[in-house]
Amino acid sequence: MVSRFLLSILIISLYSCQIIDQPEIAPSFVHIQDFEFIINHSGQGSNSEDITDAWIYVNGNLEGVYELPATIPLHYDGTQELSIYPGIKRNGISGDRKKYPFYEVYSIEIMLYPDSIINLSPTTQYEDPLFMWIEDFEDPQSKLTSFATSDTDIQIIDQQSGETFEGDAGAINMDTNNIYCELRTNELDFNQFPKNINVPAYMEMNYANNYPFTIGILHKDGTLSSYTKQPLITMHPTSSDTNELTWNKTYLYLSDVTNFFPSATEFDIYISASNYQQQNNIKIRLDNIKVIYRQ
Repeated sequence: MVSRFLLSILIISLYSCQIIDQPEIAPSFVHIQDFEFIINHSGQGSNSEDITDAWIYVNGNLEGVYELPATIPLHYDGTQELSIYPGIKRNGISGDRKKYPFYEVYSIEIMLYPDSIINLSPTTQYEDPLFMWIEDFEDPQSKLTSFATSDTDIQIIDQQSGETFEGDAGAINMDTNNIYCELRTNELDFNQFPKNINVPAYMEMNYANNYPFTIGILHKDGTLSSYTKQPLITMHPTSSDTNELTWNKTYLYLSDVTNFFPSATEFDIYISASNYQQQNNIKIRLDNIKVIYRQ
């Protein structure tokens, strides 16, 4: 009787050791250098992008978010469904990384092999349909107009200035004689901005500046005779060198502001800069402004 009991314990122990000591499967790896962003037609403007991250899904399960370039371990082998979503820094904040909702996911059926590296070159493009308003400063007249309180207007400069991103650009120049600049849009389509913080509306923009400027939302309802301003973000200088400006790309989440005004019937966007300390040689450069939301 005792010998059978001891034999049973021995068998269970050996079986348990086999379960515990099973060797782990070596991960498979995929390497992603960056995303290629594709423009399908001229109505989508520039192919400028700042895709910083890859959101990785295998068979619909989130495996992680990786800053690019990245070599990503995947604990799978064999044929798998891999989905890669382009990620951005919302409002330019490193701690606010999001999938960009207007870029399409890159999906591929892939054969994974343990302890091997597969190089991928994912592509993405805008979803369709989207509402898209573009100011790329390629027309003689800007869509941004100076407000009555502004003593500074926007100019359009070309590549010969040495201060453009691509093609022409919008230029705000201020010196000791310029105290305030305010530019506004006048677009009926902006009245359809979503008023739910979870419904996305973004403003994309390339910019270069040696002085802070503010971007905000203009809003009013039937009880107001004029717009009220609500700041969204202050853009800090990209460079302190007035002779060589550095260009950045940003994705601004307009719904951060519009959701506070559920009764608003009209919206627009403003860009402003205040020079109350009367500094000289202020330069703000803008290009490829896109306002995007789902129709």
